Amino acid sequence: KIATANGESQWITGKRARAWGMKLRQGSDAILVGINTVLADDPSLTFREPRRERRAAKIETRGPRLRRIVLDAQARTPLSAKLVSDAHAGLTTVVVSKLAPATRVAALAKRVNVIVAPLAKVRPRTHPGVAGGSPALDLRWLLKRLGAEEVTSLLVEGGGEVNASFLLQGLAQRIGFFYAPKVLGGRKSRPAVAGDGAHNWHEVLSLRDLEWRWLGPDLLLSARVERS
Repeated sequence: KIATANGESQWITGKRARAWGMKLRQGSDAILVGINTVLADDPSLTFREPRRERRAAKIETRGPRLRRIVLDAQARTPLSAKLVSDAHAGLTTVVVSKLAPATRVAALAKRVNVIVAPLAKVRPRTHPGVAGGSPALDLRWLLKRLGAEEVTSLLVEGGGEVNASFLLQGLAQRIGFFYAPKVLGGRKSRPAVAGDGAHNWHEVLSLRDLEWRWLGPDLLLSARVERS
């Protein structure tokens, strides 16, 4: 689980796990989230050095060092969102569809980069789509577009619907799951991988080359996604 039923998620893991998450960001060309994450958390999606390292370097390094990408088929990203209104908005790309209202797309385009992506042509049974009835974007097309723009390492941070989209379409190469010694429970709490899930055992994704690491009280599982 990644959040309670009402969306609370700060903080599930401890400081060491969160610092490791920053290392994952540091090693990426871009970081991607879905519109639901933007609406619920208003994230900055920046790379922040641990305080002791900033002091040692005697510099402030809170600015982003990677592109920020939002999957937002209907252009619902608020103009007040940090990703749109902060000093680094030029590093933000909002990916919309042709179904997005033109006025909202134009307003976003004045502040951030906007990409109009085609809609996915996949069966609803195998594609989790996006919560709230939003159309699903063609992620394969988007990855090719980002690759042409020299984005070769993309960190997908969620939420659950976006994670499911990349995993169930076979687009993820590696995963990193952080486990905290907490029990959220609840049928309506937010899962790390949402969507429709596997309909039978043959659709279950397997992981290989597993690595386990303790980060204080938390546990990190890193692995490669097995290709069928």
